[in-house]
Amino acid sequence: MAITVNLDSVDRSDHIDWSSLEVEQNLTDEVDSMRFLYRQGSRAYTPSIGHDVEVYDDATKIFGGKIVSISESVMSGADGLVYEVACADHTYLFDAQLVLNSYENETIEDIIDDIATNYTDGSFTTNNVASTFVIDKIVFNGVTPSDCLKKLASILQYHWYIDPDKDIHFYPMLAETAPFDLEDDTGKFVYRSLTREIEGTQITNSVQVRGGLYDEASTYTDEITVSGNTSKSFNLPFKFANLAIEVNSVAQTVGVDFVDTFASFDVLYNYQNQSIRFNGALSDGDVIEFSGNRKVPVKAIAKDSASIAQFGERAKLIRDNSIEDLAVARKRAQAEILRYKDELTELKFRTYTPGLNVGMSIRLENTARGIDADYIIRRLTFTAADPTSFVYDVELVNTRTQTFQQLLAKLLEPDPQQASDAEVAEPIETDIQTVEISESISLVTAEEDDATIEIAEDIQDDPLGANTEPIWVLANYVPSPWPTDPKRQGLLSVSFKLT
Repeated sequence: MAITVNLDSVDRSDHIDWSSLEVEQNLTDEVDSMRFLYRQGSRAYTPSIGHDVEVYDDATKIFGGKIVSISESVMSGADGLVYEVACADHTYLFDAQLVLNSYENETIEDIIDDIATNYTDGSFTTNNVASTFVIDKIVFNGVTPSDCLKKLASILQYHWYIDPDKDIHFYPMLAETAPFDLEDDTGKFVYRSLTREIEGTQITNSVQVRGGLYDEASTYTDEITVSGNTSKSFNLPFKFANLAIEVNSVAQTVGVDFVDTFASFDVLYNYQNQSIRFNGALSDGDVIEFSGNRKVPVKAIAKDSASIAQFGERAKLIRDNSIEDLAVARKRAQAEILRYKDELTELKFRTYTPGLNVGMSIRLENTARGIDADYIIRRLTFTAADPTSFVYDVELVNTRTQTFQQLLAKLLEPDPQQASDAEVAEPIETDIQTVEISESISLVTAEEDDATIEIAEDIQDDPLGANTEPIWVLANYVPSPWPTDPKRQGLLSVSFKLT
């Protein structure tokens, strides 16, 4: 057996400080991580942000991801540098883009396939996604792909993670089983390392889910009778899908307000304001008939009578405007009940036996503690005992723990926004390029240029004759036609004088 660490696709295990190597696998909500010290020595390789990292426990890949943080210092007692390196699993790459889409009447498998294909770099596969549950409608309004998987998993009480080979696992609780059970006499774990904590503050046995608006199946029809001759805008009692308008029994074409114009449509519908607008005022007594599928609030309630009888009623309200389907709301309420109706039990133990993975169910039979139940591996920490083997610290839960980190993450999540029938998604991309401009200036030397210039002179005699007195004009005057016009401009005391 051996531990192998590949950095930038090359085995660099001989430069790893094994006492520093630690890999942490987390279930569903938290990113897997890895940290180690890399001693450079005389080797030319230098760890860099974004380099690929792979860790093998013998032949099993237990981590795959990217370098996300580096701390550099000088190695004591020798030439070279030492790097403290932190890595994140493939979720770091998986969440590089945001999902802005709504899905209607699609299975969860198809939704996850679409997210992996169109909202990642295309390197992620979905070979281990298992859910044919049909989502009537769900909206992802600018959230990360992992947040989309969290939401889908919460609807069905499923688990998910991305394995070191970039394959997405999405599966029911207890679907993946550990290769061994924990029993008093099997020797599969360090007996004295087993601890148990029981927590009851999270118990919830009565859940209400309030979602967004969904389309009522039946068609709603009503009328508005116009009063007066000045109104061209009218309020509707509900928001509608598939809105149809008639005025005095004449069908009108319906466009979207602030998106379409009256050049193409007779009436414009404002979804948010629940109003319609005509180009001109209607006449007194005109009848506006409107029909469509009303948008009504989603609400589902789930209770567990056995839990209520044991612990008393503990109610919880979930608000999620992205749920626009009653079936999804019911599933969400039932999943919450299933998850939190009982007290939370956390187990921890240490083992030297490989083969465990987060999300696996493992059975614990401990006579001294009176335990005989299935648990889920929530966190698995690999610490190098030596260059050839790991020691494994395992954390188990009987249901998902709402850790402090998860609570903080939930507070920082963007609020789920309900989709609008009038909403338009326009992708805008910025292309930043570096443009190089060069300038060339040439110095021109002055040169002498000798040239011969010819000038011609045209002299005409006065056609009036030398002894003929012109007609003098006391004003600015230009003879026309020249030269036969006898008038000439005179100057006082020069050409003539007044008498």
